[in-house]
Amino acid sequence: MSGDDFLHELQAETAAELGALEAAVPDVALPVEQWTMDPAEEAMEQASLRSLLSAVEALEEPGH
Repeated sequence: MSGDDFLHELQAETAAELGALEAAVPDVALPVEQWTMDPAEEAMEQASLRSLLSAVEALEEPGH
């Protein structure tokens, strides 16, 4: 697998994970004990995925 193929696959997987995370229905209406994910952790994961996606897109730009 070439570096370009790897970056393209990483971009696609990261975008899919970010989309799934953003589409997930928050559990905040449930009691805290029944939450599947803490909203603060979810926000941090979204920020991390966006950062990774931006880095991959920057590396895919011509000249990199």
